Amino acid sequence: MSVKARRWRVVSAWVMLLSMLFGGVASAATVVQQTSSYVFVDVKTTYWANEAIQSMANQGIITGNPDGSFKPEAAITREQLAKLITLTFGLDLVSDGTQTFSDVAPSSWAYKYVETAKDYLTGYFPVKGKPFFDPQASATREDVAVALVRAMGLETDNVDADNILQYRFDDYEDVTPQLAKEVAVAVEHKLIQGFPDGTFGPTSPINRASVATLLYRVLKSSYTTATQDVKLDVQVPAQVSDRTVKLTGKVNADAKVYINDEEVENVEGTFAEAYDLDGGEKVYEFVFKAVLPNGRSNTVTKQVTYQTSGPQLTVQVPETSNQLTAKITGKVKDSGDMYPAVTVNDKTAYVSYNGEFSADVTLKEGLNKIVVTAVNKNDKKAVVEKQIVVTLGGPVLTLDLIPENSTSKTVTLSGKATDKNDSSPKIYMNDELVSSYGPFRETVTLKEGVNTFTFKATNSLGKSSVITKTIVFNVGSPVLTLDLIPETSSSQTITLSGKATDTNDSSPKIYMNDELVSSYGPFRETVTLKEGVNTFTFKAVNSLGKSSEAITKTITFKVDGPVLTLDLIPETSSSKTVTLSGKATDKNDSSPKIYMNDELVSSYGPFRESVTLKEGANTFTFKAVNSLGKSSEPVTKTIMFNVSEPVLKLDYIPETTKTKQLTLTGSVTDANDSSPKVYLNDKLISSYGSFYESVTLTEGSNTFVFKVTNSFGKMVTVEKTVVYTPEASKE
Repeated sequence: MSVKARRWRVVSAWVMLLSMLFGGVASAATVVQQTSSYVFVDVKTTYWANEAIQSMANQGIITGNPDGSFKPEAAITREQLAKLITLTFGLDLVSDGTQTFSDVAPSSWAYKYVETAKDYLTGYFPVKGKPFFDPQASATREDVAVALVRAMGLETDNVDADNILQYRFDDYEDVTPQLAKEVAVAVEHKLIQGFPDGTFGPTSPINRASVATLLYRVLKSSYTTATQDVKLDVQVPAQVSDRTVKLTGKVNADAKVYINDEEVENVEGTFAEAYDLDGGEKVYEFVFKAVLPNGRSNTVTKQVTYQTSGPQLTVQVPETSNQLTAKITGKVKDSGDMYPAVTVNDKTAYVSYNGEFSADVTLKEGLNKIVVTAVNKNDKKAVVEKQIVVTLGGPVLTLDLIPENSTSKTVTLSGKATDKNDSSPKIYMNDELVSSYGPFRETVTLKEGVNTFTFKATNSLGKSSVITKTIVFNVGSPVLTLDLIPETSSSQTITLSGKATDTNDSSPKIYMNDELVSSYGPFRETVTLKEGVNTFTFKAVNSLGKSSEAITKTITFKVDGPVLTLDLIPETSSSKTVTLSGKATDKNDSSPKIYMNDELVSSYGPFRESVTLKEGANTFTFKAVNSLGKSSEPVTKTIMFNVSEPVLKLDYIPETTKTKQLTLTGSVTDANDSSPKVYLNDKLISSYGSFYESVTLTEGSNTFVFKVTNSFGKMVTVEKTVVYTPEASKE
């Protein structure tokens, strides 16, 4: 709905309201129907606004508090007034858009109502800062006056507000200056009046009972025109044969929907419900009602005639048959009967839960009539007639695959014979009986050239069938298959393998470079290669003198050097000895030699050498050489040997003590010297790593200088001070 359309709906309602409040006569109109009683604990039936409060509550426009009270004398807030205007006049709720007022966020419950009714309510737009609505402030009389003028679209530009207001009201100066023209227009058009004491009370709050009464009178006067805005489009079939009927329709998205006084779900303006017509065949009536949140409603009545039809019968029957029994199948469906009875040639058929049925019937040779009848519980019947023509023929002879050509002198022929009326027909091959119980399997020896075989199957009734097959036997050559042979090799020896198969010889001979390498099929030969290109020619010959095509392969032998692998060698070391290790592998030498700085360290592959480092850089060059004189690329490694200082660890030494005797203990370690020397105040106290020295303290400060030196002249010094204070005499 457009803003203009909403405006004129609100104008009409408010003009009627003010006419009733200030002496006007309301038009005769249909009163909003009261369907139930809604009682608040603090609104007695004798209360002056009871009727209005109860009616508006029943229509869902106003609500009470959790404790069951309404608080009729309490002031109504501006955000509550926005909601009541929206619900009362059925304004289309704003669902999205830009936020207008800074103090009414989209997360607020009142946001959609304030945005919807903002054209009719006063807002605050300061020169600096963002617009605000003051949603929790009390709604005032000038709020109502402004809403009326804005809703009616009355002209305010040429109005002399001071002249109108100051001669009528003693408190005209209390009217908000920005709203003075709109308030003056409302007074001038008698839309709102002052109080008997000569005041207007522009900022006076309006209580909840007064607002409920104003809106109730508007609804009473405008109900008949409001109902046409309630959308209710219902789709219902006039007649059905299925017991389940679907009722659908479209309504306002915010309407409550009832079918025969039971509420159904409204999903974004649509509803769909299925009903079971379990009362039998008759006319069913459905009353649809849509009710908007403001109480407006629309009712539609529809009738559905339920009348069942006969069963729906589907039958599958073969048109012809070569046997004296047949299975009749099909499906029966009936909207009013889940289990209709089915007979086939007056014989009851088995019907499953989903309506499928089957029945076996006995046939005679020639034409057979099949009558299938379905009857439901209402004695409605469906009949389907079919025919089956029975022709008794000979056996069915089936041969397994027989090749037209063969390179094998023996072949196995097989097959079977089936007969609808004979479980064991006889099978003949070239007039010789090969089976008297159905299947057969015969191995035959072929002659070179064309071989003809005639098969015949005969049943107990003398009916027979014949099939003729020919096989041409061609003597073939062996098939020679070589395993993968590389084109190049870095190994001096290599194994060549393969096999030969022949349909008519289980052990064909295999030759390599005209030398026999196998007389039983597969071969495996290890050969020693010469450096460069090596050529090998293979051929297979069977017992019938047929030979395979010769296969020639070449292998280029390239001699490589050894592969030298070193274990991890550190770039730096704080230890004067380090162990160097690694290994060398070679495809043609199981024990290549390994040299370190041109000295042989291994002649069997792996090596492990412990070396003593000199201080500074130590260079090591490694090389591996095989028996063919090929060597690996030299590998050079450098180890930087840095001599470290000894590590001194002192046990606990107190800073102060009252004891004259003190024992100093500790230990020293060095990566390159197992026996560093320890000096205390230049006196040697240990040369084997740990020390235990007892000292006598003098009163006052006692200084101890620990000095540790290793065999490389590296030294570390630690100084400790102990203050000795004797205990006072107890004399």
